[in-house]
Amino acid sequence: MKRLFYLFICALPLMFVTSCDDDNDLPDVDFIIDITDGVYKDGNIYVVAGENLNIKSIQVVNKEQGRNALISYADYYWDYLRIAQSIVPPFGAEIYISPETPLGNHLLEIYAPVYAEDKTPAYAVLNYPVVVVESADEIPGDGVSSFTDAPAIKESDPSK
Repeated sequence: MKRLFYLFICALPLMFVTSCDDDNDLPDVDFIIDITDGVYKDGNIYVVAGENLNIKSIQVVNKEQGRNALISYADYYWDYLRIAQSIVPPFGAEIYISPETPLGNHLLEIYAPVYAEDKTPAYAVLNYPVVVVESADEIPGDGVSSFTDAPAIKESDPSK
């Protein structure tokens, strides 16, 4: 009986040993962004001062074939200031570019929680330089209004 007791005492610390497996299996997704009243070219979004930049939709595509992914809302930031939140699919936003907005480079950021099948919930971060121009003549003619981008994926909300 004493041997069994000592064996139990010696085995007790082994019960608290856990594996070092990484439990955070983050989603691997792409976002498809559709815009109007602006164009996307070479990583930049171009828009005319005094016009609206409309993010028409954000679609999430899981890179794992046959698996679903979604976002529950999108927060929009302009030059580090929160300007909009969209909680209704397709998670678009209308961003008014005032005529007083300085011409040149600005930053548009999109934060969204991402949920993918069999993955840890995470946050997606997309950053776009926005070039505000004076007239439509300065917008590149070969830009696109729909583009795919791979967001940075974080374990916790980076906007907080």
